[in-house]
Amino acid sequence: MKHSRFHGTGKVFHFTFSQMMKAKGFRFTLILMILVSALYYPISQAIKSAGGGGGVSEVEQTSIETLYVIDESGLSFRDWFYFDKAGLDPIEIPKTVSSDKTYDEFVEELKESEEAIALLHVHHSAEDGTFYYTLVRGTKTPVKQKDLDVLKNAIQEHVYELLMEHLEISKEQMDILNMSIETDTAYVDVKGIGEPSGEEGDKKGVNEQQYMLILVLLMVTSMLISMSGEYISSSVVMEKSSKVVEYLLTSIRPIALLFGKIAAVFLITLFQIMTMLICFVASVVLYHIAADGMSFSDALNKLSSVLPFDMDITISPMGILITICFLLAGMLFYSLICGVIAASVKNVEEMQERMKSYTLLLFVGMFGSIAITIMNITGGAPKALETFACFFPVTSPFTVPGYLFSNRVSFGVAFGGLAILLVCVYFLLAFAARCYEYLIYYQGQKLKLRDYFRIFKSEKGGEKNA
Repeated sequence: MKHSRFHGTGKVFHFTFSQMMKAKGFRFTLILMILVSALYYPISQAIKSAGGGGGVSEVEQTSIETLYVIDESGLSFRDWFYFDKAGLDPIEIPKTVSSDKTYDEFVEELKESEEAIALLHVHHSAEDGTFYYTLVRGTKTPVKQKDLDVLKNAIQEHVYELLMEHLEISKEQMDILNMSIETDTAYVDVKGIGEPSGEEGDKKGVNEQQYMLILVLLMVTSMLISMSGEYISSSVVMEKSSKVVEYLLTSIRPIALLFGKIAAVFLITLFQIMTMLICFVASVVLYHIAADGMSFSDALNKLSSVLPFDMDITISPMGILITICFLLAGMLFYSLICGVIAASVKNVEEMQERMKSYTLLLFVGMFGSIAITIMNITGGAPKALETFACFFPVTSPFTVPGYLFSNRVSFGVAFGGLAILLVCVYFLLAFAARCYEYLIYYQGQKLKLRDYFRIFKSEKGGEKNA
């Protein structure tokens, strides 16, 4: 009875999955990931709290007796600097004096002064439009650097409150004044409203929230693909060097051997990522329940403040489906390439050298997408370059998910990129079906790209042995 090319995939899947789960290295890595994910948030919050507590202690011990203020901002905000009115408790400076001297004159006096005094110099830079608050102490005074650091942090935290008080505006009005303003252009014709064309229209950057969303999804994709590739390459090479693969090939078709291994690695990788995510979410929720006495729902809402970008983004079910398809197709694309190259490696010692071509391809895909994202945050990448990255199968798994969620690409472009990626996966499967068995038995020198195509042409359905 003639079996299909994928006959035996389930057996390989079960064998590979059980072997990886039993491996000491995998268990150690998984335990380490769980510990990092579970302890990161509580430890970071504890450090932050300890830092805040240390600040209060230093403020209470400040040795500044008199703070002189030189206001050269041109706005006459002298009443800002009386800290008993500014609410900077527990900072207690017995005396705050507005000085009529120039900055240079006061600095000359500070050089020789032995009194517990410091200078706050406020000025405005016309070049960059920034207000500068500079604290100065003399080396002969009892005032230490830590005293200035504490005062500097307090000013930084309360400067907006002081500004609102002086301008007599509310926090909501201040937030409106601080809103970023973006301008854009468009054209309208019989077809409706469209974006401008040409060089100016092709270069439209991303905002900070879009940048963070793209970067996070790119990093997740990179982690999934790189981890799966590492597991597949090490598994293929170890089985080949230990002659286990020769026994397996007596009852299992070559492509089933590779495909079952890839399926097992998919599940292992997703299991690790989901375990890390669940541990992190649980640590955030449990921390706020235990430390702050929050209810479960309130603690769960705290997750939005942990994320590095605004989650108020409309994501359609179609967008989620396309993203999942891109992740799976991207992992399959790179895993097939990794498996074919790893099959030509003779032993574990040569693996790093032989796998350089795969590493280079992965590097181009990851950092090519990162480079385009950086171009967008610094001014805008050409639209043609973005579209090419969405269609090119090496970069599309890293580019499309983030760009689709941030509305940088249309569904049409995403479907086009996915179709090209799936076609490449199909041809890679056909290539692997013909070449994999030959490569498993191969014990020669490092193969070049043309050698793989020569093997592909010479082999008939992978039935020949070397």
